[in-house]
Amino acid sequence: MAYLYLDDSKHHQFGFSLAAFVICDDDPTEEIAKILNRHGFDPSSFEYKSSAKMKGDDRLQALRSALKLYIGRKCKIAICVVDGDKNLGLAALKLLSTALDHPDLTEQRHQVFFDEGLFSSKKAAYELAGSDVALACCEFHFEQDSRHLLGIQLADIVAHTCSTMLLEKLGHVTKKIVFNNPMDSVYHGLEIELGFEMWAGIRYAFLSQNKANPKDDFDLANVDVYPWGLFVDESVGETISIAAMERFGENYLGCIH
Repeated sequence: MAYLYLDDSKHHQFGFSLAAFVICDDDPTEEIAKILNRHGFDPSSFEYKSSAKMKGDDRLQALRSALKLYIGRKCKIAICVVDGDKNLGLAALKLLSTALDHPDLTEQRHQVFFDEGLFSSKKAAYELAGSDVALACCEFHFEQDSRHLLGIQLADIVAHTCSTMLLEKLGHVTKKIVFNNPMDSVYHGLEIELGFEMWAGIRYAFLSQNKANPKDDFDLANVDVYPWGLFVDESVGETISIAAMERFGENYLGCIH
């Protein structure tokens, strides 16, 4: 059984919204609560939000890093991209239908949790989910409150991270940061693109499979994320669709030093 949590990140001014599943082998609630407590946050009252101001808040930045490390080590992720946000819920169900074909998820029962506001109503959500036989293996929990469901807070991080990566691919984000990791003798102190830093932290988490017929050693180091870990809705414009496929359709897992 897997536990899947979905949250979204909206960017109407740039023509897209993105939703992300975080996929966990076990209920992550206890481990996330431990991470929050370890960084001085009470999980019963604190809610992690990527939209919170991080600059100058070392404690919150450390928490973000710890949660992203947990995602990178313990979870798999899958994302969908749509135009606007009216189709987010339906697109997420289509993504899920394809993701369940992945060998790691077949022939199992799953618990699936959606954040609030992704469908016109809870009834409509259950009707849409029930209309796809591929989703019969899932027990759905729609309109969940992320304040009380810690797994959705992980999905918030992934949706924000992947949205930033797509915005950079589209040329809307050009920020660079100084990589600060004394344990990394190659990159420590170097100025790198924000999107690269975000990708490096979660690249092993994308739901993917090895290429069927790699052409060379470089191709062998790449895996296919599409279609299991990426769904691009037909509503998305050509520019964004191409950018999403180029950024997320396949993923390089080789050495980056």
